[in-house]
Amino acid sequence: MMQASSSQRGGTTVPNDIPRFVTYTSPVAVPSSNGLGSASTLPLNLVALIVSYLEDLGDIARVTRTCRLLYYMTLPQLYTRVSLHSYPAIRYQNGRPEGFGSGSPFMLALNGLVTKAHASVVQEFQVYGEWNEVGAEDFAKGRVPDNTMMLNILMRAATDKMTKLRSFNWELDCKPLKTLYQGLSTHNTLTSLTIRFPQTRVPRPSVIIPPMTNLRVFRAMDIDPLCYPDDISVLMLSSKKLEDVRIHFSPRMRAEAESSLSWGNYFGRCLRAGYKMKVKHFAVQNFYGHNVEGIEDTLDHETCRSITFLDVFGGAKGSSATVFFDDTWKMIPMDMKTKFKAMRTNEPSQQHVKLMSSMQTQLERLYLVSQRLSKTGHTPGEHGAPVTPDDSQPDIDSTALGKQYLHAITRFHGANLKHLLLWDQWQLNQDDLSELIRYCPNLEQLAVGVHSEDSLKAMWLLLPFLSKLKALRLLLTDHVEEQCQSSGHLNLMEAALGKLDALHLKWFGVGNRIFQVGARYQSVGPDGLPVAKVRVTEVTVGNVQHVEIWGMDCLDIMVDPIARFSP
Repeated sequence: MMQASSSQRGGTTVPNDIPRFVTYTSPVAVPSSNGLGSASTLPLNLVALIVSYLEDLGDIARVTRTCRLLYYMTLPQLYTRVSLHSYPAIRYQNGRPEGFGSGSPFMLALNGLVTKAHASVVQEFQVYGEWNEVGAEDFAKGRVPDNTMMLNILMRAATDKMTKLRSFNWELDCKPLKTLYQGLSTHNTLTSLTIRFPQTRVPRPSVIIPPMTNLRVFRAMDIDPLCYPDDISVLMLSSKKLEDVRIHFSPRMRAEAESSLSWGNYFGRCLRAGYKMKVKHFAVQNFYGHNVEGIEDTLDHETCRSITFLDVFGGAKGSSATVFFDDTWKMIPMDMKTKFKAMRTNEPSQQHVKLMSSMQTQLERLYLVSQRLSKTGHTPGEHGAPVTPDDSQPDIDSTALGKQYLHAITRFHGANLKHLLLWDQWQLNQDDLSELIRYCPNLEQLAVGVHSEDSLKAMWLLLPFLSKLKALRLLLTDHVEEQCQSSGHLNLMEAALGKLDALHLKWFGVGNRIFQVGARYQSVGPDGLPVAKVRVTEVTVGNVQHVEIWGMDCLDIMVDPIARFSP
């Protein structure tokens, strides 16, 4: 039997020092010979657990410079997510340009990923911003500019070394080339791909995006048929594991009534092969074209559980400039049986009501976004776009359409409905609110417009019947706007919430104002008697982006949650 050797220290026999490789992996901390602890005495699993709580990249970078052990332990965490921003002009610090004496920070970072071993631990890689494309006139002569080609070669070299790459986002204002796509197709670990196409109308080579066998999430942004986008039809047909597909077309297509070709240009290979995509979430925005091959033949309705359509079909408020193409999408097959759990759209219509009334399953989340594109092709009020009124005439009375939606929601989906965001043009009266709360008792988030002060009082009386409600939002109407301007509105709200016995409400919105509901407290009323109130604190819209009735109320298909998948 092997016995541990010993040595004499100060007349006392003690065992020899435990080898370092044992102390590193031991679950028990072992003190050093001088009785003082050090970082190396902690087991590696504890060190890894401690550094996993670091979130700020600056803190992680500083920890890597403390000692060799922490360098190796935190380096994978530092380079797990790499995001490189390319700027159109030179930026200065202390009077000197960034990268003084060398190259731009963007290119230096790419060089580091290509020449060093850090790329081997990268799992999420993103490049975005503006790329100075020198020699863009070469495209018109049939040749790719050298700096564009070199960029793609460097990107290919960097991604080839990312053996653990799971997510890749290209959001530069120039297009990827075949070289990069071929490299990405060799990554068996790649599960998410986002490509944002450039807005410049310059002839460019069109590339067929190759299949990516393990791809689960694919997002193509700002597709513009007049700017030579890449062909995604092969990817749609051959990437059988896709579960989340989002297709976004340039806003100019609908704003200027420029046809986006046809549905078959993007999903024609699937249709000809008789293959229905087994995705869980499907989103389309700004599509404008004839309904030659229908969406119903593109998706497998047995697997698709969530859909988003923004500015695609025209709807009741569609523009007169796009009505000729939009009308071709209004014929819904009578045998179309869907099993959606979540729907988001900004185009209410009778056809949507019919679809909701014929579904095989009940919806759990319904978001009717009130925003629409302005005539400039941008979201009103964003990116400097003016807020312009829509002068097109609806094909059905808005109030009557709201009644139809309310009937379909309450009678066909009320029992399972958890999130509901209604159109801001529908102002519900007391009877409407009573019907909604009666048939939808499991609501957790609700956003509605109220008709009058009596409707608001009815809301407070009926609120206790929604025992699971966590977020309530009163959409901006004429009556709600008056309430927002009232100086005593906050006190009235605290008193009204204090009268509710079981209060689960955490967030409350009135028009553009948002409040966080806190704890109960006692106050003294005008008559000197104690009054139960609930403390309410006003917050900004940034504090409620995780609450869907606020976060989903926008024209952005990227905010929809990613469908869960196993790698």
